[in-house]
Amino acid sequence: MSLSSSRSDLPQSTRAAAAACALLLVSLLGCGGAGAPLFATTSELPEGSRRPDGVAVDPASAPPRAKDVANAEAGLVTLRTPLGTEAVLTTVNGFFRAIVNEDMEALEALFTRDALSISTTYGPNNNAPSAPLFWTQRMRRLDYTKLAGEVVFREAEVEVYRAEDALTSSPHPAIRVEALSAGDVVVRVPIAASRVGSDRLLGDEVVLWLRREGERYRIYRIVEDFQMP
Repeated sequence: MSLSSSRSDLPQSTRAAAAACALLLVSLLGCGGAGAPLFATTSELPEGSRRPDGVAVDPASAPPRAKDVANAEAGLVTLRTPLGTEAVLTTVNGFFRAIVNEDMEALEALFTRDALSISTTYGPNNNAPSAPLFWTQRMRRLDYTKLAGEVVFREAEVEVYRAEDALTSSPHPAIRVEALSAGDVVVRVPIAASRVGSDRLLGDEVVLWLRREGERYRIYRIVEDFQMP
């Protein structure tokens, strides 16, 4: 049998595969003779740890300090969400709870650093005593635990005035509307149990001037018609 006759006897698919292999071999030989590859190669990986390429990052600027109110002309501003009535009542309830329990530590935690107790007995505000000192003296002279079990005030009767409200008059003569800062709240609390027996423990009403600190209110001024016995 001749060689030509044996090739012709091969199936067509086998002849196509053989032709492809021969073409690939010729291509590889041609590349080898054209010189080294144009890209860098290595036979071993580097021992040091790989690091990503540096990326230029513009540091984000700090947002403006949060405010309660701002003008439209101020440009970029950060406004704080107003605190609801629940935050007001939390401070009011904490105030009277600390009084009834005679818990001076809890009471002081509700005051601002410059909190004052204002009464007509002491005249102008600049003569008013500091709230912690005044209440420490009151608890030494009077027994406020007698109010335990009494309804000192009713939440439904509490009146809340905000600085941004268009007040035609102050909720109390001792508080000037123009002196309220943004975020301040004035709370008028009618007292349901001002006396226990013959002992007068509270005024007929207590007005609390609250000042926002973070996410809570602290007592900045206490206005009460009360005279120390």
